[in-house]
Amino acid sequence: MIVKILTPEEWRATRYRLTAFAIRHGDRRLTLQGLSALRSLDPDQLAQEGLYERNIPNSGSVVAVTLQHGKPVGFAAAVDCGQAACLLVVRPDARGQGIAGTMMKAMIERCGQLVCHVAADNPASMAACFRAGMVAVGLSPGPTGKPTLQFEGRASGRSLNEGVEAWPSPASVF
Repeated sequence: MIVKILTPEEWRATRYRLTAFAIRHGDRRLTLQGLSALRSLDPDQLAQEGLYERNIPNSGSVVAVTLQHGKPVGFAAAVDCGQAACLLVVRPDARGQGIAGTMMKAMIERCGQLVCHVAADNPASMAACFRAGMVAVGLSPGPTGKPTLQFEGRASGRSLNEGVEAWPSPASVF
């Protein structure tokens, strides 16, 4: 199994086929908002390695493909580090092999941070987020009205609380 982060040129050449792959194998779970963001993803938006190290927040987008025996079995994309859209699709005959979690980890490392919204009735995607080291930080109605968890993940060495002011301890308040 090989996880490949696509270059802008590779995304230009494969975007229509990979979008069709996502629709075909997405089990009708991909939102119209997510598919629209994917379709309009400009190849020049793809994150360059190391941007997050220069403290550029939401510094780009990333597209990952997993290949097995030279054929795609998984596809993942995050637009604006997941703020606009985060999509993850694994071909049904390849599920249960850790492909989704591996692609999520690769996207987190490339973007430095990742946000992903997952409908509460999608345990497979929630498990992939947890396997990638992401943390559920919120619950709200999603675009289809379903309860949706917001997951956040940071690249190795970065704290989820980075840039967040800590709550004072009870002893310091009283």
